Amino acid sequence: MIILPALIGAALAKATVFLLSRAGVLRSGIVALVLVALAGFWPLFAVATQDDNQIVLHITLFFCFATAAVLSNRVGIQGLAFALMAHGLLDVALFMTLHPGPLWWPVFSAGYGIAFGSLLFVSLRTGGTT
Repeated sequence: MIILPALIGAALAKATVFLLSRAGVLRSGIVALVLVALAGFWPLFAVATQDDNQIVLHITLFFCFATAAVLSNRVGIQGLAFALMAHGLLDVALFMTLHPGPLWWPVFSAGYGIAFGSLLFVSLRTGGTT
């Protein structure tokens, strides 16, 4: 069942937001780090395939999202929430292609990124982040 990884990703995103918020560290710098780490898995999977085209593509995408994390960090949580959701949508697109890594990874990553970004937007509306 391919929906299960998305549900697990979303649940872990909710736990991440909750724990970071409770610890008082749900700030843009931490969220930017989460985005960079999440984007870093695709190059790892690409290297494992030893396919030069996949490696170049996913390292390029990694640098795009790392740059987005740095630039969005200047905007604040709103920008990072948008970047996380954009990364999740990219994962959805990659799921429909021949991608490196496990079949479940893009579904999990999409669930995590989209839920994390959505929860950040919700927390902004309720005053839960700084």
